[in-house]
Amino acid sequence: MPRHIGLTGYMGCGKGEIAKLLSKLGYKYISLSDAVREEATARKMDHTRENLQEIGNDLRSKHGAGALGKKIKEKVSLEPGAKWVIDGIRNPGEWQEVRSLPDFQFIGVTAGQDFIIERLISRKRTGEKITGEEILKRLEREKGIGEPEDGQQVKKCLDKSDFLIINEGTLEDLESKLSHFLKLFQGVHRPTFHEVFMEVAYTWAKRATCLRRKVGAVIAKDSQQLTAGYNGAPRGVPHCAELGGCLREKLGIPSGQRHEICRGTHAEQNAITQAAKFGIPIQGSTLYCNTFPCVICTKMILNAGIATVIYDSDYDDPLSKEILGQQTELKLVRYEGKRFSFS
Repeated sequence: MPRHIGLTGYMGCGKGEIAKLLSKLGYKYISLSDAVREEATARKMDHTRENLQEIGNDLRSKHGAGALGKKIKEKVSLEPGAKWVIDGIRNPGEWQEVRSLPDFQFIGVTAGQDFIIERLISRKRTGEKITGEEILKRLEREKGIGEPEDGQQVKKCLDKSDFLIINEGTLEDLESKLSHFLKLFQGVHRPTFHEVFMEVAYTWAKRATCLRRKVGAVIAKDSQQLTAGYNGAPRGVPHCAELGGCLREKLGIPSGQRHEICRGTHAEQNAITQAAKFGIPIQGSTLYCNTFPCVICTKMILNAGIATVIYDSDYDDPLSKEILGQQTELKLVRYEGKRFSFS
């Protein structure tokens, strides 16, 4: 079992329920919010969500992004024999502090925006009246929209997680997913096929020659890998590094725009063209990619007849998301399970 488990995620996603389940397994609970509440009490301020957010941001601004993580790490270190679940990690600086604890694992918990809004409204906590619009504003702040780098950055924290849970089901579903994480860590469970193929996608990404982003893709069907690809210059063409840098960087083109101005071929495109080259049928298959597909990849994926795309990290391409929202042929799934890195 992991010695220390950190939790991150948006409000209403179920971090508290995971903490309760871990407490039953002998983990002691502590939250970064405890340090913020102590400060709020010292400042004689009410413990409202807005006040706590402001105080947390103020502490990070004055003492560094990892200030709250450092406070909690000091408290945890006073009981070296205990197992701890550390809740409320909302900034990568806090994660950077607590990840140095022995046998530390980081769980991210998320859910679709509509699920979160419905869940929070249905709670009907005593004395609290909240609208969907108010929840949306709070979620945007938690994600880091309009926040300073040392403010709340939950979206970036989710990208740091060792294991991602999408909590849109029952409490029993949530418990099953947590159990898989713990048994996977112990070597009792085998990885799921989704975890296997996503790890393979990350492995292919190590071959990427793109200077901006390393992406790998795998196309599979009936639990068998069919083709794979990574992003880089076409066959026989010099890589960007050999030509003095990224053309898009030189022209100042923002990420997610003007994809045609690029020397590279995307991982998804390479996986699809490899299927064409070798005559491998991919209709009805699943494409795994460590990044959300751009608009060009999206159009190729749709026309290739791929049934499902499972992606890990997000990619800001508004036109891609617009097109995907207008079609019904392709199923788009956010990956959950054990996460991987390029190290």
